[in-house]
Amino acid sequence: MAIEYRTIYCMAYSHSLKLMQHSIHKKIINHYWDPYAPIQTKVLSLLNPESLIVEIGPGHIPFELATEFIDWQLSPRLKGKKVHVMDINTELLPYDDKSVDFIYCRHVLEDIYNPAWVCQEMSRVAKAGYIETPSPISECCRGVDGGSPFWRGYIHHRYLVWVDDGDMLTFLPKYPVIEYLDFGEEDEYIIELLNQGGLHWNTYYLWENEINFQYLQHDSEFKVQENYLEVIKEALSISVINAINVSIVTG
Repeated sequence: MAIEYRTIYCMAYSHSLKLMQHSIHKKIINHYWDPYAPIQTKVLSLLNPESLIVEIGPGHIPFELATEFIDWQLSPRLKGKKVHVMDINTELLPYDDKSVDFIYCRHVLEDIYNPAWVCQEMSRVAKAGYIETPSPISECCRGVDGGSPFWRGYIHHRYLVWVDDGDMLTFLPKYPVIEYLDFGEEDEYIIELLNQGGLHWNTYYLWENEINFQYLQHDSEFKVQENYLEVIKEALSISVINAINVSIVTG
Protein backbone atom coordinates (compact mmCIF):
# COMPACT_ATOMS: atom_id res chain seq x y z
CA MET A 1 0.00 0.00 0.00
CA ALA A 2 2.84 2.40 0.88
CA ILE A 3 4.40 1.80 -2.55
CA GLU A 4 1.10 2.54 -4.26
CA TYR A 5 0.74 5.85 -2.42
CA ARG A 6 4.32 6.77 -3.25
CA THR A 7 3.76 5.97 -6.91
CA ILE A 8 0.56 7.99 -7.03
CA TYR A 9 2.30 10.91 -5.31
CA CYS A 10 5.21 10.85 -7.76
CA MET A 11 2.86 10.71 -10.74
CA ALA A 12 0.81 13.62 -9.39
CA TYR A 13 3.91 15.67 -8.68
CA SER A 14 5.35 14.97 -12.12
CA HIS A 15 2.06 16.01 -13.69
CA SER A 16 1.95 19.24 -11.69
CA LEU A 17 5.50 20.12 -12.77
CA LYS A 18 4.60 19.58 -16.42
CA LEU A 19 1.63 21.90 -16.06
CA MET A 20 3.82 24.58 -14.47
CA GLN A 21 6.45 24.21 -17.19
CA HIS A 22 3.86 24.88 -19.87
CA SER A 23 2.57 27.93 -17.98
CA ILE A 24 5.99 29.68 -17.91
CA HIS A 25 7.17 30.76 -21.33
CA LYS A 26 10.42 32.54 -20.46
CA LYS A 27 13.59 30.72 -19.41
CA ILE A 28 16.90 31.57 -17.78
CA ILE A 29 19.35 32.30 -20.60
CA ASN A 30 22.63 32.65 -18.69
CA HIS A 31 23.66 31.65 -15.18
CA TYR A 32 25.54 34.26 -13.14
CA TRP A 33 27.17 32.21 -10.42
CA ASP A 34 30.53 33.99 -10.19
CA PRO A 35 31.10 36.97 -7.87
CA TYR A 36 29.37 40.11 -9.13
CA ALA A 37 32.28 42.26 -10.35
CA PRO A 38 31.06 45.73 -9.22
CA ILE A 39 30.43 44.62 -5.63
CA GLN A 40 33.74 42.72 -5.55
CA THR A 41 35.52 45.89 -6.61
CA LYS A 42 33.71 47.79 -3.87
CA VAL A 43 34.69 45.25 -1.19
CA LEU A 44 38.32 45.17 -2.35
CA SER A 45 38.51 48.96 -2.19
CA LEU A 46 37.68 48.87 1.52
CA LEU A 47 40.51 46.54 2.51
CA ASN A 48 44.15 46.78 3.46
CA PRO A 49 45.92 43.70 2.08
CA GLU A 50 48.15 43.64 5.18
CA SER A 51 45.15 43.17 7.48
CA LEU A 52 43.93 39.87 8.88
CA ILE A 53 41.27 38.94 6.32
CA VAL A 54 39.47 35.63 6.82
CA GLU A 55 37.20 33.85 4.37
CA ILE A 56 34.60 31.34 5.51
CA GLY A 57 33.75 28.70 2.91
CA PRO A 58 36.00 29.70 -0.02
CA GLY A 59 34.45 27.25 -2.48
CA HIS A 60 35.58 27.35 -6.11
CA ILE A 61 36.68 30.99 -6.12
CA PRO A 62 38.64 31.91 -2.97
CA PHE A 63 38.61 35.59 -2.06
CA GLU A 64 41.81 37.05 -3.46
CA LEU A 65 42.75 39.15 -0.41
CA ALA A 66 42.00 36.52 2.23
CA THR A 67 45.01 35.71 4.40
CA GLU A 68 43.35 32.78 6.23
CA PHE A 69 40.48 30.45 5.44
CA ILE A 70 37.87 28.43 7.32
CA ASP A 71 36.39 25.39 5.61
CA TRP A 72 34.98 21.95 6.33
CA GLN A 73 37.81 20.23 4.47
CA LEU A 74 41.20 20.91 2.92
CA SER A 75 41.15 21.89 -0.74
CA PRO A 76 43.91 21.80 -3.38
CA ARG A 77 42.90 25.37 -4.27
CA LEU A 78 44.20 26.50 -0.88
CA LYS A 79 47.53 24.71 -0.98
CA GLY A 80 50.10 26.72 0.92
CA LYS A 81 47.42 28.82 2.65
CA LYS A 82 46.48 28.76 6.33
CA VAL A 83 43.22 26.82 6.60
CA HIS A 84 41.21 26.06 9.73
CA VAL A 85 39.17 22.88 9.18
CA MET A 86 36.08 22.88 11.37
CA ASP A 87 32.30 22.62 11.62
CA ILE A 88 31.10 26.22 11.64
CA ASN A 89 27.59 25.11 12.64
CA THR A 90 28.71 24.21 16.15
CA GLU A 91 32.29 25.28 16.82
CA LEU A 92 33.72 28.61 17.93
CA LEU A 93 35.67 30.42 15.24
CA PRO A 94 39.39 30.14 16.15
CA TYR A 95 39.98 33.83 16.88
CA ASP A 96 39.86 36.17 19.85
CA ASP A 97 37.13 38.80 20.10
CA LYS A 98 37.47 41.50 17.42
CA SER A 99 40.88 40.19 16.35
CA VAL A 100 39.92 39.76 12.67
CA ASP A 101 39.96 42.93 10.59
CA PHE A 102 37.55 41.65 7.94
CA ILE A 103 35.64 38.42 7.42
CA TYR A 104 34.31 37.39 4.01
CA CYS A 105 31.49 34.86 3.71
CA ARG A 106 30.04 34.28 0.25
CA HIS A 107 27.34 31.69 -0.57
CA VAL A 108 27.63 29.79 2.70
CA LEU A 109 24.87 30.79 5.13
CA GLU A 110 22.03 29.60 2.90
CA ASP A 111 23.56 26.10 2.89
CA ILE A 112 24.09 25.43 6.57
CA TYR A 113 21.63 24.49 9.29
CA ASN A 114 22.80 27.00 11.91
CA PRO A 115 23.42 30.39 10.24
CA ALA A 116 22.44 32.28 13.41
CA TRP A 117 25.38 30.75 15.26
CA VAL A 118 27.78 31.67 12.46
CA CYS A 119 26.48 35.26 12.36
CA GLN A 120 27.04 35.55 16.10
CA GLU A 121 30.53 34.15 15.81
CA MET A 122 31.47 36.43 12.91
CA SER A 123 30.22 39.39 14.94
CA ARG A 124 32.32 38.26 17.89
CA VAL A 125 35.64 37.81 16.12
CA ALA A 126 35.54 40.43 13.35
CA LYS A 127 35.48 44.21 13.18
CA ALA A 128 33.72 44.21 9.82
CA GLY A 129 32.78 41.89 6.99
CA TYR A 130 30.87 41.01 3.89
CA ILE A 131 28.13 38.42 3.47
CA GLU A 132 26.63 37.30 0.19
CA THR A 133 23.91 34.74 -0.52
CA PRO A 134 21.63 34.02 -3.44
CA SER A 135 18.77 36.52 -3.48
CA PRO A 136 15.13 35.54 -2.93
CA ILE A 137 14.75 36.31 -6.63
CA SER A 138 17.19 33.50 -7.47
CA GLU A 139 15.75 31.14 -4.87
CA CYS A 140 12.23 31.54 -6.25
CA CYS A 141 13.12 31.28 -9.92
CA ARG A 142 12.97 28.01 -11.79
CA GLY A 143 16.02 26.88 -13.74
CA VAL A 144 18.80 28.73 -11.90
CA ASP A 145 20.63 25.68 -10.54
CA GLY A 146 23.19 23.60 -12.40
CA GLY A 147 21.60 21.77 -15.32
CA SER A 148 18.65 24.21 -15.24
CA PRO A 149 16.22 21.91 -13.37
CA PHE A 150 12.63 23.07 -13.04
CA TRP A 151 12.87 23.40 -9.24
CA ARG A 152 12.70 26.80 -7.61
CA GLY A 153 16.17 28.12 -6.84
CA TYR A 154 19.05 25.97 -5.71
CA ILE A 155 17.70 22.60 -4.65
CA HIS A 156 20.07 22.12 -1.69
CA HIS A 157 19.55 25.51 -0.03
CA ARG A 158 17.76 25.88 3.29
CA TYR A 159 16.87 29.59 3.37
CA LEU A 160 15.78 32.65 1.47
CA VAL A 161 18.01 35.51 2.61
CA TRP A 162 17.59 39.25 2.14
CA VAL A 163 18.35 42.56 3.83
CA ASP A 164 15.32 44.13 5.50
CA ASP A 165 15.01 47.62 7.02
CA GLY A 166 18.31 48.69 5.55
CA ASP A 167 20.65 46.52 7.61
CA MET A 168 18.70 43.52 8.97
CA LEU A 169 19.94 40.28 7.42
CA THR A 170 16.81 38.14 7.27
CA PHE A 171 16.51 34.35 7.04
CA LEU A 172 13.31 32.63 5.96
CA PRO A 173 13.18 28.80 5.86
CA LYS A 174 12.79 27.50 2.32
CA TYR A 175 10.01 24.97 2.80
CA PRO A 176 9.21 22.35 0.12
CA VAL A 177 5.77 23.93 -0.36
CA ILE A 178 7.50 26.74 -2.26
CA GLU A 179 7.37 24.45 -5.31
CA TYR A 180 3.58 24.57 -5.30
CA LEU A 181 3.00 28.27 -4.61
CA ASP A 182 1.39 30.33 -7.35
CA PHE A 183 3.55 33.38 -8.03
CA GLY A 184 1.40 34.43 -10.97
CA GLU A 185 3.02 36.91 -13.35
CA GLU A 186 5.97 37.32 -10.97
CA ASP A 187 7.39 34.01 -12.22
CA GLU A 188 8.17 35.57 -15.58
CA TYR A 189 9.16 38.92 -14.05
CA ILE A 190 11.91 37.38 -11.90
CA ILE A 191 13.23 35.51 -14.94
CA GLU A 192 13.47 38.86 -16.75
CA LEU A 193 15.39 40.35 -13.83
CA LEU A 194 17.89 37.50 -13.67
CA ASN A 195 18.43 37.54 -17.42
CA GLN A 196 19.52 41.19 -17.20
CA GLY A 197 22.84 40.18 -15.61
CA GLY A 198 24.41 39.28 -12.28
CA LEU A 199 23.04 42.11 -10.13
CA HIS A 200 19.74 40.50 -9.06
CA TRP A 201 21.19 37.04 -8.46
CA ASN A 202 22.52 37.81 -4.99
CA THR A 203 21.89 39.44 -1.64
CA TYR A 204 24.78 41.75 -0.68
CA TYR A 205 25.52 42.70 2.93
CA LEU A 206 28.43 44.80 4.19
CA TRP A 207 28.60 45.21 7.96
CA GLU A 208 30.64 46.85 10.71
CA ASN A 209 30.91 45.98 14.42
CA GLU A 210 28.10 43.40 14.37
CA ILE A 211 25.68 41.59 12.10
CA ASN A 212 22.06 42.52 12.63
CA PHE A 213 20.01 39.48 11.71
CA GLN A 214 16.64 37.88 12.25
CA TYR A 215 15.24 34.42 11.67
CA LEU A 216 11.58 34.35 10.66
CA GLN A 217 9.82 31.35 12.16
CA HIS A 218 6.62 29.55 11.28
CA ASP A 219 3.87 30.14 13.85
CA SER A 220 5.71 33.20 15.13
CA GLU A 221 6.35 35.75 12.36
CA PHE A 222 4.20 33.93 9.77
CA LYS A 223 2.19 30.78 9.14
CA VAL A 224 3.15 28.57 6.22
CA GLN A 225 -0.45 27.65 5.45
CA GLU A 226 -1.68 31.26 5.59
CA ASN A 227 0.82 33.89 4.49
CA TYR A 228 4.10 32.23 3.49
CA LEU A 229 3.64 33.38 -0.11
CA GLU A 230 3.00 36.97 1.00
CA VAL A 231 6.21 36.99 3.05
CA ILE A 232 8.15 35.68 0.05
CA LYS A 233 6.63 38.25 -2.30
CA GLU A 234 7.59 41.03 0.10
CA ALA A 235 11.12 39.65 0.17
CA LEU A 236 11.17 39.73 -3.64
CA SER A 237 10.11 43.38 -3.69
CA ILE A 238 12.70 44.35 -1.09
CA SER A 239 15.39 42.47 -3.00
CA VAL A 240 14.65 44.42 -6.17
CA ILE A 241 14.97 47.71 -4.29
CA ASN A 242 18.16 46.59 -2.56
CA ALA A 243 19.71 45.55 -5.88
CA ILE A 244 18.94 48.96 -7.35
CA ASN A 245 20.65 50.59 -4.33
CA VAL A 246 23.68 48.34 -4.80
CA SER A 247 23.91 49.36 -8.46
CA ILE A 248 23.90 53.02 -7.40
CA VAL A 249 26.57 52.54 -4.72
CA THR A 250 28.86 50.50 -6.97
CA GLY A 251 28.39 52.90 -9.88
